[in-house]
Amino acid sequence: MARKDGPLVISVINMKGGVGKSTISALLARHGAIRRNLDVLAIDLDPQANLSQALMHNSYGQFLTDQRASIVEVFNGYLPPSPSSSGPSPLGPDDAVEGIFEWEDRSLDLIPARFDFSDNLTNAIRPDAKALARFIAANFKDKDLIIIDCAPTESILTHAAYHASRLLLVPVKPEYFATIGFPLLAQSLTNFRRQNRGHKIEVAGIVINNGFYHGGNNGGPEKTQAMADIRADAAKNNWHMFKHEIPFSRGFPKKMRGDFSYSGNSDMFSYFANEFFKSIGM
Repeated sequence: MARKDGPLVISVINMKGGVGKSTISALLARHGAIRRNLDVLAIDLDPQANLSQALMHNSYGQFLTDQRASIVEVFNGYLPPSPSSSGPSPLGPDDAVEGIFEWEDRSLDLIPARFDFSDNLTNAIRPDAKALARFIAANFKDKDLIIIDCAPTESILTHAAYHASRLLLVPVKPEYFATIGFPLLAQSLTNFRRQNRGHKIEVAGIVINNGFYHGGNNGGPEKTQAMADIRADAAKNNWHMFKHEIPFSRGFPKKMRGDFSYSGNSDMFSYFANEFFKSIGM
């Protein structure tokens, strides 16, 4: 589904929190840039800023100290006055972008979030849900892939992700109340499509994240029941389920902190990643 006229934009979303959206977003962005030779932009659309911390690691603290531009400025549409400027300035295409990796013909870049993101939107008289889509359309035609990490609530941020996206990836953990976010997401998508009939947005699929489970029984009867519920809801909504699950591994938290000394079986993430990129034609 990759298009020559611009990047494919994918939002990682679930209306239920704690399912691993930020970890999956970070790992897919890295895999796309390193293993698939793609020019990738990651966007942190969650006020908790977990994706930003996962990709920037120790430099995130300096980013906050320096008060560099972020997703906040993207929604505001300008750079505020600073010690180096006497008034507001236009927001340039690179002003809110942090470089993570760079190779000769590709890079992994990030538009980070700040912890005051939610307050900025709440205090705005009328937040513009199309601001992010406009910023992407105007500045990132040269990217191959854009991955958006979403907040786990129905809000202006959800609609901003929808307006910018062609596909959605839905992570879920096979546990009690696993599908609690599915009806909310399905209804949210239905409402968005009804109000934006010219916008083609689809669910690329559901990925099972086994981060909760470990040991030799593969989750036991609770996982079995949860998986039955997930499959039933996926079929009801006509959502694809990816064959490869993401395994439990203590290597994932280490990687999110920038420690690659121990990977455990987190390298098995590549099985899902390869399946995912093949499914979207990349």
